[in-house]
Amino acid sequence: MKKFLLSALAVQAIILLTILFREQQLSLLSYIDTSFIYGGILFFIGATIYVVQSGFFDIFTVSMRKAFDLRSGFDIDEMRTPSELIAVPFLPLLSVGTATITLMGVALFSYYI
Repeated sequence: MKKFLLSALAVQAIILLTILFREQQLSLLSYIDTSFIYGGILFFIGATIYVVQSGFFDIFTVSMRKAFDLRSGFDIDEMRTPSELIAVPFLPLLSVGTATITLMGVALFSYYI
């Protein structure tokens, strides 16, 4: 929980610094725009890592290796699959991205009220 809070606060600080360096003024609309971009990127990367680690592309990768085997000397069964190659934890990225998007939603709701 402590790492999550530190990560979420770090992302919020990065958002605020980006607004100040890019826009030169701090407004609710610029916070909504910037937090949507950062939250979306974090969520997208976390979801992509989750899909690859779940083994979704393993069958496709193995079948493409067998189809395009050009007698290169590699043993296809000994080659690692994409789910074995990526060992990055996806849950912190998903949770911080979801928290950022949620805060963006709250700011968007307060903007239109």
